[in-house]
Amino acid sequence: MATQADPREQPQLGAPGPTRRNGSAAALDPAHGGPLNEATFPELLGRIINDVSDIADQQIELAKQEINETKDEAIGAVKRILIGAGIAAAAALLLVIWAWTAFIWFFNWLGAFITIGPVTLAWIGWLLGLIVPAIAAFIAYRAFIRSGISRATHLWPPLDRTRATLKEDLEWLQHQRTRSVR
Repeated sequence: MATQADPREQPQLGAPGPTRRNGSAAALDPAHGGPLNEATFPELLGRIINDVSDIADQQIELAKQEINETKDEAIGAVKRILIGAGIAAAAALLLVIWAWTAFIWFFNWLGAFITIGPVTLAWIGWLLGLIVPAIAAFIAYRAFIRSGISRATHLWPPLDRTRATLKEDLEWLQHQRTRSVR
């Protein structure tokens, strides 16, 4: 007479068990293997925890992959933006040089018509070409650079609230140490 197997016995590794969707035999987990209908509550709970852990791991890997793909796309976009900005800056610089040269030539041409005694003012464009940028630089320094430096120095030291809470934590810790020493 054939004996019936005790349903509470743990299946052995390599024993026939659950199959995957593609038909291949699933590897049995020694702690949580066997048919689902024969599993005890702790085994079911362990299987659920393992499945949730596997899903979380897969989600983390998917997120890492998506972040890497997005990062690569963002780096490519930033490169294109920087190349375009560099070309635009070079073109703007050439335009400024052209405009400033035209400014100097115009005033040299205009100064050639003005004479004071035996001297013509054909060089006035070069003088204006030096004085106007010097005045603009001085105004930019006084109005923007100096005030920006002043504002930046008021920002230091940074993170006032964080420093205050760290100081409070240190005082609390010192108070705890002195109380425990007594």
